[in-house]
Amino acid sequence: MDPVPTGHTSAITQEYFQHLYQQYFAQATQTYYIHWDILAGVFFWIAMLALLLFWYSRWQRTTQTSEEPYPLESYNGFIQEGNGRVGPFLTAFFVIMFTWLAIVTIMSLTQGQIY
Repeated sequence: MDPVPTGHTSAITQEYFQHLYQQYFAQATQTYYIHWDILAGVFFWIAMLALLLFWYSRWQRTTQTSEEPYPLESYNGFIQEGNGRVGPFLTAFFVIMFTWLAIVTIMSLTQGQIY
């Protein structure tokens, strides 16, 4: 270990700070940590959205309104066509997503990036 420089001249002060930097870099190691709770939460919400979409598409197959372009017997419902107005599910989904994105954007701008 190098001795700590002592003195009050500018050259000795520069040596002292170089000594501090060497001590810091000798101890610094690059580490990373995977936050499993956040990762599990993301996978949970992805699974919830996938299950909700699956449930909604199955429910949509069995529901027939007077505005449907094809009868349920000839059109199996695997491909949903956008003929007509947007339903209440998509309206609520877009309102919730827009609100969430606005909140996240405002929080990022006011508080910085939160990791």
